[in-house]
Amino acid sequence: MNIRIYLLGTGAAIPINRGLPCIALKADSNIYLLDVGEGCQSRMLKTGLSPLKVKTVFITHLHGDHYLGLFGLLQTMHLSNRKEALNVMAPKELFALIEKYMELRLMNIDFQLNFIDIDEGREYIDEKITVIPYPVAHTIPAHGFLVKAGRQVISYTGDTGPSANTIEYSRNADILIHEATFTSAMKEEAHEQGHSTSGDAAMIASRAGVKLLVLTHISARYSDDNELYIDASRFHKNVIVARDYMTLVL
Repeated sequence: MNIRIYLLGTGAAIPINRGLPCIALKADSNIYLLDVGEGCQSRMLKTGLSPLKVKTVFITHLHGDHYLGLFGLLQTMHLSNRKEALNVMAPKELFALIEKYMELRLMNIDFQLNFIDIDEGREYIDEKITVIPYPVAHTIPAHGFLVKAGRQVISYTGDTGPSANTIEYSRNADILIHEATFTSAMKEEAHEQGHSTSGDAAMIASRAGVKLLVLTHISARYSDDNELYIDASRFHKNVIVARDYMTLVL
């Protein structure tokens, strides 16, 4: 299986020098999105990824920078004449919001939406991938995703403070994509906000025995990736600080 990971948005909260969270995983011709920050469809198109090829959208939690791009994505799909059904795994409150938009005729969708309530903890399985949601430690209910694609295993945390669940679910993963909003110099603030530092992410990666750690959800305060890399590399030897439009080939 041909697997590529496109890091379309790697920033946190406000898109000053990085886009908002969005990861596209392409397994052969199928595309899957992990979180959909604002402008995600524009970033897909710039990368040569068609929104019409998106099979399933996975949303970790309902903070705006992780889901508000869904509405624009759905509208782009509609205007592009999408016919295939779209799967959306997310907290059920989002489904009620989408239905309200449609009821008020604020959004047009001519294709079927299949809603999967993330809180039910069910696995998502299709012909290419298996995705297992797992609870993480944030200020509101939030989940990470363990993705199994062929022989490759990828764990994505979304927003989280240091969590034992991340270690347990990510054991021996090929890639852990972990939020690192701040460096260890701001550890107290990070934990108060339900976030992790780059040092936290690296310690978790080390304990889980993952092969590669990818740091994402970076605060706009950091213009130099080396600050995060140096902080993380103290605890894990194989670290990448994600940048917008970075592609990983598995």
